[in-house]
Amino acid sequence: MPSLDVSSLSDAQRPTGVWAASLLHALARDEAEGRRRPRLTEPKLATWSRFRGRLSSVDLVSLLFEDAAVLHRVPFDPEAVGGALRPERLPETVTDDWLKAIASLPLNTAGADYILEQARLLGLPTRMARSDLHVMKPHQKVLELPGTGGQLAHHLVSSQKDITLQDNFSVACGSWQELTLAGVVALELGAPHSDFATRADAADLKNPEHPLRQRSFDFVVGLHPDKGGLFRVEDQLAIWFPTAKVLWV
Repeated sequence: MPSLDVSSLSDAQRPTGVWAASLLHALARDEAEGRRRPRLTEPKLATWSRFRGRLSSVDLVSLLFEDAAVLHRVPFDPEAVGGALRPERLPETVTDDWLKAIASLPLNTAGADYILEQARLLGLPTRMARSDLHVMKPHQKVLELPGTGGQLAHHLVSSQKDITLQDNFSVACGSWQELTLAGVVALELGAPHSDFATRADAADLKNPEHPLRQRSFDFVVGLHPDKGGLFRVEDQLAIWFPTAKVLWV
């Protein structure tokens, strides 16, 4: 699946480039779905071209992210995501090329394929047996463990009725890449906010005072230890979340 090119960026620029490229693609898909006014996908960027003055394409990216962060602080606010991400550090030549390439992006591909490609771009694991996840009831609560960045929540919400990200899920994210993907999932599923995404790594969940440890869940889902998962059931998850059924993928 084509995506915005980050190959010309330096090692120092690459994290910001991957983050920004992922979010621009997400915004363009949101526009294609009619959930927001066309800006990136407006033919020839007519409105921007008319009013930009001395502003650059880097400024446009920053403004779009600042606007989107009003409802979805994760993933559009760099302070919320972390990782020293700053769109103003991007080379203007790269953002110029991205704006030209938006029109060629596949904006109507299946959500599952799109989220898989975004996970790959962000360097997150994708080899998961999603079909092993259980059918949920509308009242049940799910914790997605650090490592998958909302991919499991996306699968469950996409394949089942009467459940939503904001009502049924808490997604623990241990890195800026996971927070970015969780925010992208929020946009893809039309969630009104991304408050379900929480910064929490493996060390955080070992702390009995962490807010997620104070909550009850019906399911705890995550990556199988054989595939890089960070937790064990017997002496960790079963003790931390005694009311939950643990599901590995």
